[in-house]
Amino acid sequence: MNVDVVVWDPASTDAEAQLNAVLAIHKANRGTLGPMPDAAFCERARHQGLLLGLVDASVSGYVLYDIPRSNLIKLVHVCVTDSARGTGLARDMVQLAIQLNPHRSEIAASCRTDYGMDGFWRSLGMHVASERPGRALSGSILMNWVKRIHIDRGLDLLESAFLDSSLPIAVLDTNIINDLFLPPQIQRDHRDETMELLADWLQPLVTFAVSGEVDTEISQNQDREIRTKVRAATQHLTRLSTLRPSDRELEDEWLDATDPRTLAKDPSLRFDVLQLADAVHAGADYLVTNDSNVHLAAATAWNVRERSIRVVRPHELIAALSPEAFMSDFRSNLIDDGDLEWREVTSAEPGLEPAFRVYDAESRPNVFNQRLRALLAKRRTTTVQKLVDKQGALWALAAFELDGDTLRLPMIRAIRGERGSTVAFQLLRHFRRSAVEHHAIRVEICETAISDTLDAALKADGFTDGAKRIAELGPETATIQELGLSSSAEVALAERYKWPLVVRDAGLPTFLIPIQPRWGTNLLGLNDGLISLRRRGLGLSRELVYFSGSRIEPKELPARILWYATADKTATTRKIVARSVLVDSARISAEEAVRRFNQIGVLRPSDITGAADRTGKVNVVRFQDTELLRRQISRRDEIFKRYVKDTVQIMKQVDPHMFDDVIAAQSDGRSTV
Repeated sequence: MNVDVVVWDPASTDAEAQLNAVLAIHKANRGTLGPMPDAAFCERARHQGLLLGLVDASVSGYVLYDIPRSNLIKLVHVCVTDSARGTGLARDMVQLAIQLNPHRSEIAASCRTDYGMDGFWRSLGMHVASERPGRALSGSILMNWVKRIHIDRGLDLLESAFLDSSLPIAVLDTNIINDLFLPPQIQRDHRDETMELLADWLQPLVTFAVSGEVDTEISQNQDREIRTKVRAATQHLTRLSTLRPSDRELEDEWLDATDPRTLAKDPSLRFDVLQLADAVHAGADYLVTNDSNVHLAAATAWNVRERSIRVVRPHELIAALSPEAFMSDFRSNLIDDGDLEWREVTSAEPGLEPAFRVYDAESRPNVFNQRLRALLAKRRTTTVQKLVDKQGALWALAAFELDGDTLRLPMIRAIRGERGSTVAFQLLRHFRRSAVEHHAIRVEICETAISDTLDAALKADGFTDGAKRIAELGPETATIQELGLSSSAEVALAERYKWPLVVRDAGLPTFLIPIQPRWGTNLLGLNDGLISLRRRGLGLSRELVYFSGSRIEPKELPARILWYATADKTATTRKIVARSVLVDSARISAEEAVRRFNQIGVLRPSDITGAADRTGKVNVVRFQDTELLRRQISRRDEIFKRYVKDTVQIMKQVDPHMFDDVIAAQSDGRSTV
């Protein structure tokens, strides 16, 4: 089969026969070409606007076109006979029209949507630029297809300025455009994440563009009003030129490398490669998409890194472009345990979903991952961190942001299992303390998937009920008179619900308890990193137990504890290093103490029995809400000497004002040595 394309020459000997053959093809296909009088047809043809498609020297198709202004080729008719379909004749005729007009920069065509010709126009590399009503009584719509041509001889001024920019180029695919510009009442799974691309701070750091394929996919929306609005909303975005159909090397390479079963399940991948190829040819740095299949194919079958482009989700683009100064200065340190540390989360890591997804509220894994990615996209304002131990095991996940005088947590998760409740409780205490350090006056939990464990911790810690769980913070310290409290029970509740508030002048019984540095290390978390004997996570426990041979049995509870680290073979400290709330004390036999409390202490059974007095009894001190002092109080400090006149070898009761003075020393800059 010999296929050829020629310009119709009205002066040739067979010109009339050729024209009659073309008119016959036109009349046979008038239903999809639209009416045109023969006189008007012949007038266009005589102005060198008619190309003939020949198959074995027989006229089997034609192209009729106009050149109405200096930069445009207007395709009026493109038609081939049924027998010539699939030969490439139509494409060759259009290409000749382009070659014959080297100074034109754009080719255009109008076609009714119900003609089913979209695939043909797309194969030419054309895309929909606009639409208008057709003349058919059925209410037809004419789509206006366009393509920039002769780009090897130079781009138009807008695209040239775009590509010459020194900024990174990020090409947005169709699902990103839909997230950004479809009406808000249309549910979109990834919209929260994608909307962060509109942040004002990001715009000077990147140049956004789209492939013309996006316009074509917009045109497939069945709602004309939505099509019009989305098309108008995206006009500020540069449309990339395409090398199709003359160069499809990349597209074909990627499709050949894709598993046919994958293409069968997701036919849209055939169009996704078109957008990606346009981005590569434009020299773009990123293709931004939320399509998981595109991400998978790009990382495996397509191997796009060799083309110097990254396929990213919105939050990954934001992370890549964020200056370090835009990251929150809110940095969490260790959370009451030397074995645990916060690490930044920058992506939806595979292990996070199974560890922290709340199944009752998040029916599918992707629901959790979508929420996490949306938070990661708010990189400028929101920090996402995971709490891990030294083996990398996960303990907690939190996203937090400082908004004026509020510390807000849109996500807070704790591990499941028996330790989940203590982890949840300590997380709340941790963020309360962090809020105070950053001069916030409230903590707001706006987590949408609150587990039963977290809910119990929030209630126990005095957070309000409702969609937002709020805790109003008190000052770090205030007197009982300033707070209007009148009893020890009210003091205990105030310190619980407005933690880290410490009430001064409360007159609560106060006990100074000596503790050897080795036990202080294990029990109180002193000298983080040296806790060889402390069970993992013990520092997360809200309530702990200490054993001593003291005969003192505090009866008036709650009471204060000041922990005085002494000296032993491991270290010489001799300072008040921490404070706690004493909630119970009992004097029982060492055997019973081992049986009842061994699991929540740090001593071995031999250590507990060794602490017993001559009668075999040991004092069990139960305490909670322990906090290390920022300023330790040496035994040579004026505060210490004022209240303690002799050595501290056993637990002893001291004047409650000693506790007040120790607390005051934490913030007044008073020397402690």
